[in-house]
Amino acid sequence: MRIGFDGSCLSNRRGFGRFANRLLSALVRQAEGHEVVVVIDEPSAATVELPEGATARIVGVRDAPSASASARGRRRLRDMLAMSRSVAGARLDLMYFPATYTFYPVWGVPRLVVTMHDTLPLEHPELVFPTRRGRAAWMLKEYVAVRSADRIVTVSETSKRFLKQRFRLSDDRLRVVGEGPDPIFRPMGDDPRAEAVLERYGVSASARFLLYVGGLSPHKNLPRLIEGFARSAPADVSLVLVGDLNDVFHTHIPEIRRTIADHALEDRVILTGFVPDADLVFLYSRAYALALPSLLEGFGLPAVEAMACGTPVVASRAGSLPEVVGDAGLFFDPLNVDEIGRTLGAILDDPGRRDELAAMALRRSARFDWDRSALDLLACFEELSPPRSASRPHAAGSRRVRERS
Repeated sequence: MRIGFDGSCLSNRRGFGRFANRLLSALVRQAEGHEVVVVIDEPSAATVELPEGATARIVGVRDAPSASASARGRRRLRDMLAMSRSVAGARLDLMYFPATYTFYPVWGVPRLVVTMHDTLPLEHPELVFPTRRGRAAWMLKEYVAVRSADRIVTVSETSKRFLKQRFRLSDDRLRVVGEGPDPIFRPMGDDPRAEAVLERYGVSASARFLLYVGGLSPHKNLPRLIEGFARSAPADVSLVLVGDLNDVFHTHIPEIRRTIADHALEDRVILTGFVPDADLVFLYSRAYALALPSLLEGFGLPAVEAMACGTPVVASRAGSLPEVVGDAGLFFDPLNVDEIGRTLGAILDDPGRRDELAAMALRRSARFDWDRSALDLLACFEELSPPRSASRPHAAGSRRVRERS
């Protein structure tokens, strides 16, 4: 099969981009007998490195879709048509979108598969998009993607149930392809480099700290986490919030800062900004626990990354987090600040219980693997594939094709 892979969100540094990058690399490794063609816009192609073995089909557009599809962005019809025409001319057997975030209509391709990570923008659009126009555009895009796709991939059984109910989908159109930690994430607590990394982000190497990793968007529920922390955490414990301060998605950083100030926590709550994985592994490994208070998660990749570093998770019981974390963490109602505080206090006050959860976390992380995810995705593709004799051989090396439009 000649498989098209939408590369428009590869340049994004958050969840969609991380998912697309890790899955693409694993897909190319596992796609023996297939060719993977990454259809990518020219602005994004200049900022990402594609895995060896992928074919790049570069499309000239004015704006990178990963920026124009953001909370306040506006996608140009001409740019979307350029991407669509490129796909139509690529002689693909199947086109795959790793996220509907950068979805655009396609034609001239026998099969279409899209990943829908969760139903958050449909259930709580006001938490994701600051404008009505943005909400309407996303809704339209989601419904077009659902109606067009032969298979809809999602990342957890929880999201599968939500999507099935929301769009009244039959089981035969839905497939689950999970996520996994990058190999860089492993226990590094005893590494002598850790202290220098922590110092770089203003974190005391000798103190206990709770860690949050993810976006700074309203649905991440960080003000309630800060309030719960203020009620329960001893004075020698810090809260470290890792998230991109210049995110293209809708954020409410002023509200987060105001909550910190209202509780006089300026010396104990640290906003690090974006942290690259090479440093993030040390923050995960040294954290007392990872705290994820989200109102809804389709998967919750930071939870798996933390568990791979031997760090337990204290998380919201909304969405997929209980499914992903299992017995390697503690859970709370994300709308109940008192319960958030009590749960944080329960793990902070019981180091023995914390260490038991840490051991369970490390074992549980072995369930999640990108190569396994890629094989699951290929199985989904092959359900839709033409006979093997009609497929084309896998490309021997990486090459680039510049699309003129």
